[in-house]
Amino acid sequence: MKKFGICLSAVLIMMVGCSESGTPVPGAGGGKNVVAKVGDKAIYDSQVEQFLGNLPPQVSSRYGAERIRREIVDGFVSMELLAWEARRRGIDKREDVKLKLDMLVDQTLAREIEEELKKSITVDEAEIKKYYGEHKDRYGSNSRVRARQITVPTEGEAKTILDKIKKGEDFEALAKKYSKDEYAERGGSLGIVRPGKLAPELDQVVFSLGEGKVSPVVKTAGGYVILLADKVSKTAEKPYEQVKKSIERVIAREKLNKAVGDLKAEIKKKAKVEINEEYFAKHKAQVQEPGMPGPASGAPEPEGNANE
Repeated sequence: MKKFGICLSAVLIMMVGCSESGTPVPGAGGGKNVVAKVGDKAIYDSQVEQFLGNLPPQVSSRYGAERIRREIVDGFVSMELLAWEARRRGIDKREDVKLKLDMLVDQTLAREIEEELKKSITVDEAEIKKYYGEHKDRYGSNSRVRARQITVPTEGEAKTILDKIKKGEDFEALAKKYSKDEYAERGGSLGIVRPGKLAPELDQVVFSLGEGKVSPVVKTAGGYVILLADKVSKTAEKPYEQVKKSIERVIAREKLNKAVGDLKAEIKKKAKVEINEEYFAKHKAQVQEPGMPGPASGAPEPEGNANE
């Protein structure tokens, strides 16, 4: 329980300004019953109940009603003690702290708007069934292949490499040595691919291969390719009832994203938005440091067990 109390105190501090549900937790409070005070700052029963409602069910159900509320109140008191001392030291007057506080307020208000939009979103059975039917690639029975490829600029090079493979040379080593695509450094590994993830001419070939088999040379817009099916598996169809709830959440999220996007577009007609391009121009010439990750490229799925 001691460990739980420490975790709870940390969570209380993290949740200042906004909770996971988008509802403010600490603050002036809307309850009439004061359960604790730190200086002139009151902690109300409504704040305790609100925080309790945000805890995962497995946490709130594990401890007694009185004990868990005492832990929550102790967490609020700990937070208010530190906040009281911060104000006494004038930390709340610092410009960097004011910026953080402003951002917390704006973040909370933005989340509250999203919560209001979410309340108006509904998903009916017909929409769920339609989505299920249109996404058989995700929920239907499908093949998956953990594949490798070698890409070279000419057909002659490709045929020479294919001969080496047929004579028993290692595909991965050959890919590292000869391949000219982005997967060469990792031995030509494409990770796990599903139907439709590769270019059509490659997609057709890779799913026709048996496990451990190598393709003939395939001509593509990017060069001549040789494919290897490292591991082949087939996923079973997911029954409708099994995925119904997850599909409902996906549709609701898509609707919320659209509603938020539409609202922002409408607000932009009323609130003037100005972007200072000079700010970006100052950083335009800066080169990304080596080793820093760039944006996701939309490549096939990463390495993993093809039976997953």
